[in-house]
Amino acid sequence: MNTHPESSGGLNLPTSGFGPLDAESDPGRVIRALESRHRHMVSLLESARDAVLEMNAEGLITSWNASAERMLGWTASEALGQNMCQLIVPHQHRAAHDAGLTKYLLGGQSRPVNRLLEIEALHKDGSLVAIELSIFSVLGEEQTNFGAFIRDISERRAAEQALRLSQERSNAVIEHVNEGMVVIKDQRFVFANARAAEMVDMSVDEMKQVGFLHRIHPDDQALVLDRQNRRLAGEDVPSRYELRLLLPSGEVRWIGISVAVVPWDGEQGTLTFFSDITHRKNLEAQLRDTLQERETILENSLVGIAFLTQEGTLRWFNRALEKMFGISPDSRGSADWAALFPSHEEHLRVAREIADCTLEGRPFQRDLEMRKSDGSLLWVTLSGKPVSVIDNTQGSVWAVVDISARKALEAALAQASSEREAIFNSALVGISYNVGRRIQWVNDKYEEMTGYPREELVGRSTRLFYTDDETFVAHGLETVAALARDGVYVQERKLVRRDGEILWVQLAGRCLTRNDPTAGVIWTLLDITERRRAEENIKAALQREKELNDLRSRFVSMTSHEFRTPLSAILSAAELLQEYSDRMPASERAEILESIGAGVQRMTRMLDRVLLIGQVDAQMLQFRPQQLDLLSLCHSIVEEARLQSRGACEVVTRFAPLVSTGLFDATLLRHIFGNLLSNAIKYSPPGGEVVFTISDRAGRIVFDVEDQGIGIPAEEMSHLFESFHRASNVGEIPGTGLGLAIVKTAVELHGGSIDVKSDPGRHTCFSVTL
Repeated sequence: MNTHPESSGGLNLPTSGFGPLDAESDPGRVIRALESRHRHMVSLLESARDAVLEMNAEGLITSWNASAERMLGWTASEALGQNMCQLIVPHQHRAAHDAGLTKYLLGGQSRPVNRLLEIEALHKDGSLVAIELSIFSVLGEEQTNFGAFIRDISERRAAEQALRLSQERSNAVIEHVNEGMVVIKDQRFVFANARAAEMVDMSVDEMKQVGFLHRIHPDDQALVLDRQNRRLAGEDVPSRYELRLLLPSGEVRWIGISVAVVPWDGEQGTLTFFSDITHRKNLEAQLRDTLQERETILENSLVGIAFLTQEGTLRWFNRALEKMFGISPDSRGSADWAALFPSHEEHLRVAREIADCTLEGRPFQRDLEMRKSDGSLLWVTLSGKPVSVIDNTQGSVWAVVDISARKALEAALAQASSEREAIFNSALVGISYNVGRRIQWVNDKYEEMTGYPREELVGRSTRLFYTDDETFVAHGLETVAALARDGVYVQERKLVRRDGEILWVQLAGRCLTRNDPTAGVIWTLLDITERRRAEENIKAALQREKELNDLRSRFVSMTSHEFRTPLSAILSAAELLQEYSDRMPASERAEILESIGAGVQRMTRMLDRVLLIGQVDAQMLQFRPQQLDLLSLCHSIVEEARLQSRGACEVVTRFAPLVSTGLFDATLLRHIFGNLLSNAIKYSPPGGEVVFTISDRAGRIVFDVEDQGIGIPAEEMSHLFESFHRASNVGEIPGTGLGLAIVKTAVELHGGSIDVKSDPGRHTCFSVTL
């Protein structure tokens, strides 16, 4: 190729192919025309949007236009003369580029030449630029040169990538959405996602091969097909409704669907979203059944029940309320609550009381007069509360009990009371008239015995004479049952006076109406406190005598059992040695002798404990405190306990930093912690953990021994430190029942205290404070 000195980028153009010129007639004109065309071509290439460059057979750049500068970052002065492969070809493609160039020069063929390629070029800053490359060869007189057109396709690549990501995201949403999604055209599925296939128990391909009614329940098919046809015809039909699927297993599955008409492949189709609502439909069915059952119960209740709206309208009431007030059942939803009160003023007064109860968060309950539909009055107990204490618009629920009979009885009693009150007030026993365990009247002696004035007693529940609800309820059930059975009830009871003093009375009750405690009961109270106190003293003396006898019996039983067991073992071991010692190996004889020694040691320990408890009972146990190393002694006691456990339990120590010396009786401390650790190990399961903790709490040393054993029954905690007492859950675990009695005495001699916390079956913790 020929070059021209005026080319800013060194662009070489051929000197032929520019039209017919007559060089012989006017050579200067030909040269000027060629120069003009050359400048024109250079101007075109310089203003081109694509990068245009040229290189020779050695790969050196001979031309580099302005677009190449903008696109690849190198100026023409920097690029000219550079090896194109080293300048713009990425490192991983350079070897292939050089091989292709060589192949073309040798054979005239190469894959990149004369083809349009999409590759990446290396920018001056090291980044990669997506380009569209077209390389062409230019045959010169002496060598073959190459030209290249390069177009920046980064934006197109980015758009394609964005489109691909958008499609992938859309597909991901469609396939992973928790709703089935299908497109129906010509009564067949043309699209279905995985969730839709899962819900109809088919594959997507199987769905496309059957009609869209294939899985729809036969009873719903006509409705679905009708709405599908009308929807496609442009009619206004519901787009959301519920239907059933019938699966091959016979299972009926409810789905909720949402349908819209959409264009699909140039025609109309329907896009349907559907979700499984079987669980909700089952819950609705259960709710309907439950509501029906509850309404049946409410309708047949003997108590009048009503639901009142915020506006004061009886939205619902049962048959008992209809009968009680003579309300027509047809008036449900329109009956006026205010009309059931004797007057407008009375209705407003009760409404204010109800509002006060609601503000205080408590239900309303009152005895009051109300009016029937015929205008007559009746006494009722009215109770109720709002459905929601937060939202009053949800209305309230009310229960109405007719107490007219009771009120009539009260009126009759009030009429007769003026004549009889003087007689009752002169009685030497307390007398009261109660209805429903509420006090209606008391005499003077009743006031004197209970310590309450009459005005505080009348209208109050007898609960105020009991220390707890459980006893109150239990006595109430007992008295009601006896009165309903016999009409009378007599029992000795413990009541609480106003000042908290316990009062024993002989309580006698009689129904006003035979065997009907609900009509009212007359009660008499005879003070027997002094007699009960004398009886209790006698019982306490008898109980102490019994406890002494039991103690003797337990001692005899314990010593008999605890001594017989090791004696039997010693006797058996001695007989074995006597009969077979000459034939026994030395190790076996040693083991038998060791068992004899263990039995003797066990009996010795039991005798020591019996002697020690004797010293305790005779108050002869001596306390000899002396300065000693407390932590060292406790470590020694722990090691002895570990040897005793023989690996059955792990004994863990947690000794906090504290003053390690003090005035203590080492012998008594060994009794205390030796017994506590021995018990913890003995009553723990194999592999359990016993924790011995020493801590300083407010200047006092606290020792905790905690195990993971069988625990102590709560009802036996009060007897825990009694001599010879053993808990009922120890089973076959050996023991004398003396250890804790010795521990308690040894702790008290140190001026300390011992507490125990136990969770039966889980753990026990003894805390000793010195």
